Amino acid sequence: MLTLKSQFIVHTLFVVLCTLVLHGGTQVLQAFPPAENIDFSEKYKQLLQEAKSTSSKGYLKEVAFDAIETGQAAIKAGDYSAAVKIATLAVKIGKSSGNNHAYTLANNFKQRSGMLAREYRKVENFHKNLQKDPKDSRSAFLYGKFVALKLNHWKEGLDWLSKGDDAAYRTLAEQELAILKDDDSLLEVANGWYQLGGEEKGLTKQELELHAYDLYSRAWTHSIEADRTTINARLSEMPLRYLNHMEEQDVIRGPWAFGKNGDAGNGGIFTVNKIEFPNGLGLVPQSRGLAARVRYQLDGQYKTFVTGMALMDHSYQYLSTITFTVLGDDRVLWKSPPIRGRGDAVFCNVSVKNIKRLEIRTETPGRNLGGHAVWLDPLVLK
Repeated sequence: MLTLKSQFIVHTLFVVLCTLVLHGGTQVLQAFPPAENIDFSEKYKQLLQEAKSTSSKGYLKEVAFDAIETGQAAIKAGDYSAAVKIATLAVKIGKSSGNNHAYTLANNFKQRSGMLAREYRKVENFHKNLQKDPKDSRSAFLYGKFVALKLNHWKEGLDWLSKGDDAAYRTLAEQELAILKDDDSLLEVANGWYQLGGEEKGLTKQELELHAYDLYSRAWTHSIEADRTTINARLSEMPLRYLNHMEEQDVIRGPWAFGKNGDAGNGGIFTVNKIEFPNGLGLVPQSRGLAARVRYQLDGQYKTFVTGMALMDHSYQYLSTITFTVLGDDRVLWKSPPIRGRGDAVFCNVSVKNIKRLEIRTETPGRNLGGHAVWLDPLVLK
């Protein structure tokens, strides 16, 4: 059996990877019409037939991502059984495609779909009660927790929680709804969810802390001077932290600027396989073996570094290769194989225990034209 800390790490990795397409609706792939217009049984048959009718790995990759989108639409429609079935198919197609990004994402989507199917069964009767009586406060609380914490649809979940019978959740939900148009009280609400998480246990505790982190990071983005110092101290207490919510040091850039918050470095949001990474970093290397790099002070606070690496979509055809390297206190901790093609991703999970300074680096032995290297939502875990 996993320890609680191990469970949190596994859960967090699962959340991080799954939220690439699911988190809060901000990264949703939108190739499909509204979920209510989709016959999921028919769509499953179409996906299966498409996969059987081709041996092209490139086309199979597209079908795998198509399946993930379809499963996501099933979740949006509340058909969690269909989502599990389609996610299982996506895993098989992703594996056959040989594309690491598709296969990894499909596996994590399958886990998420299974989790949602199990959790929804616990609240299904409360959901039905609300369809009959929207003022049922007990049902509003329990279904609202599912929508907010499990589906990660916080806006809808807050609406239900604000009508629920749990005073602590109701008060915080009301406060957060009030600041959706006004960030002045963001830090106070984030503190509230973080403190409430301290009163909960297991995954509920972790889910509340992750939501508090989301609010803290929103505040971090707009903060300056004293406020940033306060937020930085609170973020340092959290069990995880994205690198773009830390102060970078010793930046050596390539031809593009160092990109943060999903910016590739050219002033535009990058995608990999049409998926956005809002906490992603852009680090185009210099030419002919001269590295681009950025460093972060960890001071031994964290134990694990997690990220994905790729060439972004819409790059020129790249004629050389790029290597991504992770260093801790000037020692190589992890190094990618040479990467050339667009549309795939390599994933890294490496120990940074007792590391004081983390460095991430990109380099190419050739010219950097088209070498649009990106880091996919890199973060550290305690």
